[in-house]
Amino acid sequence: MALKLFKKLYDKKVDANGLALFRIFYGFVLLFEVIQLFYFRHLIFDKIPYFSPSEINFSIPLVLWMASIFCIILGLFTRFSTVINYLFSIVFLSTISSYEYHMFYAYMGVNFLLMFVNTHQVFSFDRLRLKLKYSNSRTLYYPSRKASVLNYYILILVAIGFVYFDSIFFKLASPIWLKGLGVWLPASLPHFTHINTSLLLNLKWLVLFLGYLTFVFEAIFIFTFFRKKWRSPLLIVGIGLHLGILICFPIPWFALGVMSIYILMIPHKYISRIRQLFNFNHQITFYYDEECPLCIRTKIIISHLDFFNIVDFKGVRNYGHKEIKFKGISREELLDNIYSITKKGKILVGVNTYRFILLRIPLLFLVGLIMYIPPFSIIARSVYSKIALNRNTDRCTEDNCGYTLPNIPQEVDAIKIFKDFSVKDLKVKIISFSILVLLFFQLNVTYHSLLVNNLKEKIGFSETNFAAKINIPSKIIYKLSSTLLGITSHAVFMDAHMDDYNHIIAVQVLLPNGDKQFIPLIDENGHPGYYNYSFNWVKYGWRVNSPNIDQTLLSNGLRDFSAFWVHKNNLENTNIKFNILVKKIDSPKNWSYNFLNIQIKKPWVNGGYFIWEDQKFSSYILDIEKI
Repeated sequence: MALKLFKKLYDKKVDANGLALFRIFYGFVLLFEVIQLFYFRHLIFDKIPYFSPSEINFSIPLVLWMASIFCIILGLFTRFSTVINYLFSIVFLSTISSYEYHMFYAYMGVNFLLMFVNTHQVFSFDRLRLKLKYSNSRTLYYPSRKASVLNYYILILVAIGFVYFDSIFFKLASPIWLKGLGVWLPASLPHFTHINTSLLLNLKWLVLFLGYLTFVFEAIFIFTFFRKKWRSPLLIVGIGLHLGILICFPIPWFALGVMSIYILMIPHKYISRIRQLFNFNHQITFYYDEECPLCIRTKIIISHLDFFNIVDFKGVRNYGHKEIKFKGISREELLDNIYSITKKGKILVGVNTYRFILLRIPLLFLVGLIMYIPPFSIIARSVYSKIALNRNTDRCTEDNCGYTLPNIPQEVDAIKIFKDFSVKDLKVKIISFSILVLLFFQLNVTYHSLLVNNLKEKIGFSETNFAAKINIPSKIIYKLSSTLLGITSHAVFMDAHMDDYNHIIAVQVLLPNGDKQFIPLIDENGHPGYYNYSFNWVKYGWRVNSPNIDQTLLSNGLRDFSAFWVHKNNLENTNIKFNILVKKIDSPKNWSYNFLNIQIKKPWVNGGYFIWEDQKFSSYILDIEKI
């Protein structure tokens, strides 16, 4: 039954535009996340940032990782780049335990699947490479723009479906979420949010609606996302909820990363319509020699990168003599040089044609701009002249062009392994088995969820010998699935994260000139600063600080963040003092009007201080829980 279903889905081919848009959007999100890792690499990897460096310099590996992600965005050597990207993900994302946060697991799951799904079929340089490889002056090769719908479904299932499915088993055991306060409460705590949204939070009906909507949405998603009638409503709600996360919380890459997955749910007809909006009227007619191999390649490259349909190509042998503006220009000259006519009727010759076109193609804009600037403009004219003079202008034959029929690649799925068993049959079996394994991994993770654990304890199952025996392999599988595939528990914004979290800790530096300044961890209102975003937010909010403070962890965390700040401000050789400021806030159990504004207005009180003196750290931190 399952095999027939997966075979049917494998055979269902749809436009690959959505996969390409996802690849580009997701690639940029991941790239910016890695750029943030690179910026904070000394904070993350050094024993003490800059003062006691790590034994390994992680700069080059992170740069190489960024290069592989950039290749994925471009769709260049995509298979190889996705493998490199996944290996770097294991090295960094699966090992940064102290700075780990929820989005790292999503990256692991998606980066694993990127090695197998066909995201490079359109809008990619890999597609261009295939066109150039299998095209010549008589035959143009266009690779398929279709991909199996399974490419879409598997990404959505693992990156969103599993997350929501597991999350529900925590929310069903959460008093906050059962009251409908799962959206309101975290958005009402200053140190959780980077913007004041009190205007919306004060509408009780709205926040309760959003809380229950999130609850229901996550519960039904995995059972409905593949249904055509459900896709648009789920897309609208999903994008809306994560847009809210982007606005409210200092985890932008999480919000944008999940939104990039939702691109896969945009109906294909809408993507086609959006693409048609960018098909502008031709701005230039490019006359090329249709018998010239170099000209054919030029046409293929420009056409591939011309997303806005700027250029209209016409063969000079067939249409050149029909163009009135070319009267007086000999056939030989038309073949020896490149002629074009702009929309305004201006004739451009040679390198001027390329400059005009490149300046209007986004990916080549800088190249076109440089070609107008001396000495590059002179170099461009010289290079073009040499190529034009040495280009073959005789009519192509097998003798002078070495023409051979292109060896079009065979459809791999059709290759027979056995008499009645093809590569396609093998792939369907592997895909079916793999999806079932992934489902097993997710069920194993959910077995350890809060709701299931509560039920196991309630019926006494947790104390049985059978439970003890299955816990050992189950936890090993859990660890492997979490590390390698990002399939893990998703207890996000749960009661334990907020219960009795009644304090905000900020750091104020006393500058050598006598001024006082909040370092960018927590600002004057108690909101996170720019040091306190994404993985740093989780690090500072729940590992350095937490509802129950560990004085040693707090001291070490303040040491590391301040050391990083000291270096970035060139104050390593300055003796400098930092005041620890504490804002005591409420920890509510029910909705309260204007709660966020009330917390923001609460005063800062003294929580101690710490000093960097002769590049040595010493701290004097008060018992914050007793303040």
